[in-house]
Amino acid sequence: MNGAVQPQGRDRQWINQAVKAEINLCFTCGSCAVECPVNRATNRLDPRRLVWMANLGLMDELIRLPEIWLCLNCRKCSHVCPMTVKPATLIAFLRWEAFRKGILSESAAQHRRTLQDRLHRERAAAVRDLLAEAAQRRPAPPLSHAPAVPSSWKPFAVYDGHETRISSCFACGECSNACPVCTDRSVLDPLVLVRGTLMGYARELIVSPGPWVCLQCRSCSAACSHRVQGHLVALALRETARRTGVADEVFLRAWKDKEKEIFGAYADALVRELGAVLNFTA
Repeated sequence: MNGAVQPQGRDRQWINQAVKAEINLCFTCGSCAVECPVNRATNRLDPRRLVWMANLGLMDELIRLPEIWLCLNCRKCSHVCPMTVKPATLIAFLRWEAFRKGILSESAAQHRRTLQDRLHRERAAAVRDLLAEAAQRRPAPPLSHAPAVPSSWKPFAVYDGHETRISSCFACGECSNACPVCTDRSVLDPLVLVRGTLMGYARELIVSPGPWVCLQCRSCSAACSHRVQGHLVALALRETARRTGVADEVFLRAWKDKEKEIFGAYADALVRELGAVLNFTA
C-alpha cells in the first residue's frame, strides 16, 4: 500500500456480514500473535494485523497477502482470543475470496497444501532424530532408580490441576478430524495419543513424534463431544518424557531451535513458490 490508508466502509460492512468473525471486537491485545505457531517461529504471520486491515475494509490488499497462505488452519488464534474474535475464520474467508476471484489457481492451492503436509512430516522426522540422539546420551541407570513410566491411565487423568477426561473417550474420531496436523497419522493422531494412553501405552507414545508435533491449538479438545482434553494428554505425555529422561534438556533446546528452522524454511518456500502467482515478495 502506498500513501495514506483509505478505509473502505462498504467493504468493512460486507466483510462483517459475510464472515461473522467479530472483528470489530478486537482491541489489539496481541494474544493471537503470541500464540500463532507460525508467527512465534518466523514473526511473519500476525493475525491481529489481518483483523485490523479487515476493520479498515482493505479487501483487495488482504487477499494478496502471503500471511493468509502461511496460516496452518490450527485456529489457535481464535481459541485464545479473550474477545471471541475469530481470525482463523477471517483467514479462511480471505482464502476463499482469493480463490473465487482467480488470484490463486486450484493447482497452486493444492501445492500450498502439499507444502504444509511436508512441513509436519519434516517436524516429525526431526523429533525422531532428536529423540534417538537423546537415547544415546542417556545412561542406563540401575533399575531401582529408573523413573517409571505409568502403565495406567490414571496418572494422566489430571494435568496441571486440569482434568483431561481421558476415560470419557470412546474412539469416535472427532479429535482426529479436527486436528490440523492429522493429515498423516504417522505424524500425529490425537485419537492414538488418547486411546494409547488410556490402554497403558504411554511408554511407547513418549518416544513417538505425536506429543511433540502437537501444536497445542486445542482443536481436538474443542471438537470432542465428551470434552476429552486431548491437548492436555499431549502435554502430560511431554511431561512424562521429561520426568523419565526420555527428553532431556539438550533435546528440548534442540527441538525448539529445529522447529523454528523448519517453520522458517516452510515460510520461505511458500512465499517463493507462490509469489509469482500472488504477486508478493518475501
